[in-house]
Formats: sequence, C-alpha cells, structure tokens
Amino acid sequence: MKNKKSIVLIILIPLILAALAGGGFLMYNQMQGQHAENLKDLEKFGFTVLPTSTHSETIGELGAKQLPSTFYESKATPTQKVIKGLMADNEQLIEEQKELRAEIETLQEKIASLQTYKELNEHFAPLSMAEEITAVERQLKRLLLDMPDARRFSNLKIEAMSAAAGHEYKKFIGAKRLILAENEREMLIRDYMPEFAFCVGDGIDIAANSPREERLITIFFRKQDPTILPSNLKADLDTVVKPCQTALYERLSNYDKPI
Repeated sequence: MKNKKSIVLIILIPLILAALAGGGFLMYNQMQGQHAENLKDLEKFGFTVLPTSTHSETIGELGAKQLPSTFYESKATPTQKVIKGLMADNEQLIEEQKELRAEIETLQEKIASLQTYKELNEHFAPLSMAEEITAVERQLKRLLLDMPDARRFSNLKIEAMSAAAGHEYKKFIGAKRLILAENEREMLIRDYMPEFAFCVGDGIDIAANSPREERLITIFFRKQDPTILPSNLKADLDTVVKPCQTALYERLSNYDKPI
C-alpha cells in the first residue's frame, strides 16, 4: 500500500511543479506588461489613473482653464507634489499680477489727473515777466505793421519802437502791481501803446544820424543798457523820447483795469 502512495506522489509532484512553473511564468508576463503600461502613463502625466478630486475647475486671470487638483496630499507621489507646487506658484503669480495691474491703473489715473492740473495751471497762470514783455512786443509789432502810418518806418525802427513800448509796459504794471489776463494785456497795448510807439519812431529819426546809430538805439531799448550808446547819442535820444513818455504816463494815469 505504501508503495502505491509513493508511486502516486512521484507522478504528481512533477506535474504540480510544472503547473506552478507555468503559472509563475504567466504571472511574470502579466506583471511586465502592467509595468510597461505604468511607464507610459507616467510619461503622459497620467492624471486619469489618479484619485478624483472634489475640487472644481476655475478660470485663470488670463482666461485659461485651470484644472482641479487630481490627487490627495496624503497619497501624493514626489512628482505629484512637484506639480502641485508649480500649480500653487502659478496661482500666486496670477494674484500678484492682478495686484500689479490694479496699482498700474491707479498710477495711470494719478498721472492723468496731474497732467490735467498742469495744463490748467499753464493756461490760467500768469506769464513770467520776460514772456509777458515778449508777448507785448509781438502784439505791438503786428498792430504797427497793419497801420498805414507805420509804413514810413523801417523794420529796424519798428523793432526799436516795440522794444521801447515793452519797457514802458513793464514799468507801468510793475508800479501798479498789475497781473493782466491775456485779453486785458491786449486791450492795454491796443489802446495806449501805438501812439507812444509812433512818437518814439519819429524821435529816432531825429536822434539817429546813421543806420549804425539806429541799430545801437534798437539794442539799447532791448537791453536798457546806457553804456551801449555814445554819450551824445544818449543825450539826443533822451531829449526826443522824454515827451513821448510824459504823454504816455498822462494817458495811463486814467487806466482802469477791466473788472
């Protein structure tokens, strides 16, 4: 009886070992195939095989769709943790960009407001004295050139006449401490200065004996430097210009600034 059992065991053991070997080989092949699939999924960042998150999709600042987190922190792999960190950094950058845009818009509004304020100040603020005298001379020259009686004067004499009028204007508003708007200045020049300019032009004809002396007189009226003129020419000019100044002062004594 024992011999029969031994014979049966001798026959069954090889069969069992063969079956186990075949099954092990099959399981090994299946594991190798699964490993290859896992590698493919890893290369593609296989989020589809990860646990589903309870978070919802959002729309970023730039309009791009932002996918929800697809894994849980407790089960995250090192690669998933890196990805999650990058996503968090991206969200932080978007928030910082939003804040910077708000600051830029605020600064742009301040710049626009300051530019408007500057333009208003430049429009209504009085000119500097040098700018105002230049405007006076420019206006008077235009007036004189439009008058037929001024055609007897050369351009150089009209320059001298305008410079002399600009100097008297400066003395007048300085003595009265006047700050005139543009229309007020134009009215004063139109109503008071042409007559004075003609008087000065006629005086230059008397005082100057040559074109050179006319140029010296023009420079003198422009710079108001008495050393420019020879003493005899200065004396002659003072003689003919003083009556012009006296007449102008009398007329300006009745000047009332428009209200």
